[in-house]
Amino acid sequence: MNEIECVRQNSTQDEYLKKLFLRAHLPPHFLSWEDSKISTNSPLVLVVDEDSIEALTEICEFRDLKVIIALNTRKEFKLVSKLTNQFEKIFGFIDLSQELDYNTPILLNYINLNFSSHAVKLDKLANDLDKIYEYTKSELIKVKDLHDRLVKVRVDSLKGITVTSKFMAGEKSGGEFFDMIQTGNEFLFLLAGSDNYIVSSLILSEIEVLKLSAPTTSLKNQTDHFLKMIIKHATDNKANLNYCMVSINLSNLKAECQFRGEGYLYFQNQLMDFSQPISMTIKPSEKFYLLSGGAIKNLSLLNPDLSVDNFYKENSDKNTKDLINEFFFEVSRNKAGSFLIHDALMNVIEVDQKKIYQLS
Repeated sequence: MNEIECVRQNSTQDEYLKKLFLRAHLPPHFLSWEDSKISTNSPLVLVVDEDSIEALTEICEFRDLKVIIALNTRKEFKLVSKLTNQFEKIFGFIDLSQELDYNTPILLNYINLNFSSHAVKLDKLANDLDKIYEYTKSELIKVKDLHDRLVKVRVDSLKGITVTSKFMAGEKSGGEFFDMIQTGNEFLFLLAGSDNYIVSSLILSEIEVLKLSAPTTSLKNQTDHFLKMIIKHATDNKANLNYCMVSINLSNLKAECQFRGEGYLYFQNQLMDFSQPISMTIKPSEKFYLLSGGAIKNLSLLNPDLSVDNFYKENSDKNTKDLINEFFFEVSRNKAGSFLIHDALMNVIEVDQKKIYQLS
C-alpha cells in the first residue's frame, strides 16, 4: 500500500488533506470525480457534499473495498446520517472542520482496521462467504420450489389403509417428519418434529431404528422406546418437541393416539388438539385429518383469521387431495417468499372402503 487516493470536486482542501495523509505515512493521489481510473485495492477517501451524492453512488457500486468519507460537519452535518443509511461500504468519516491532531489518529485507525493486508484478506473472505451464502440460498430455493411443484401430494397405499400427505418447507430451523409402519395386523403412523436441527436429525435416526427393528420385535415395545428416546433428545438439548403417534389395530379398526405439543386431529366433525391421548374406532371409508404443530404456527402467523374447524366443515365435500391443496393455499397465501415460516405437514389417514374388520 504505497499511496492513498482522494477523490474530490475541487482542490480547496488539498493542502489540508496532503498534510493529513503524510502524517499517516501515505502520500496522496488526488483525483477528480470525473476521473474513472479509481483503483479497487487501495484506501480511498472521498470528499463529499450534497452535490456529489450521485457520483458517490457510482463509485461505491463498482468498488470492492470500503471507503472513508471526508466532509465539513459544520456545513454538512445532516449528510453524515444520510450517507450512513444509504451506503454500506462507508467505513468511517473525517471531519474537515477539525484540526490535524484530531483527525490523524482517526485516519490511522481506519486504515489499520480496514486496509492492512490482513484486513483486506478478511474483507475478501467475508465477500466470498456472502457470495457462497447467496448462491447456496438460491439453489435451496430452486430445490424446494421444484419439490413443491413435483411432489404436490404424496399417497401411500398400504393393506387396508391409505395415507395422503403434503409437506411444505419453512425458513425456521428444525423440521417435521412423518413415516408409517405396518406389521401383520398393526398399522403405526408417526409424525414428529422439533425447532432444533440436532433434535430433528436425531428424530430421523430414531425413526430409522424403529423401522428396522419393527418386523422382528414387539411394535409396542419399540414405539415406547422410540418415544422415550426422542423425549430424552429434546430434554438434553432443551428443545421443543411435537409428536403424534397413531396405532391402528387392523382387525377391529380401533385406533390409539398419543400426542405431545401442538397439533390437531379432526374426526367425525370434531376438532381435537394434541393435549391428551385419544381412542377411537374407524369404519371403512372413514378418514381423519392430522395437522402438525408447524402448520398451526404458520396459520396463526400468516392467516390468523382462518378457523381450522370451519375450514374442515366448509371443505368436507372436497376429495382428499383437493382439501389438502386448499389448506396449503390458505396457509401460504400471505407468505413473503418461497417458503413458509415453519415446516408444515398435513396427513389424511383413510380406511379402505372394502376393508373387512371384526365387530367388537
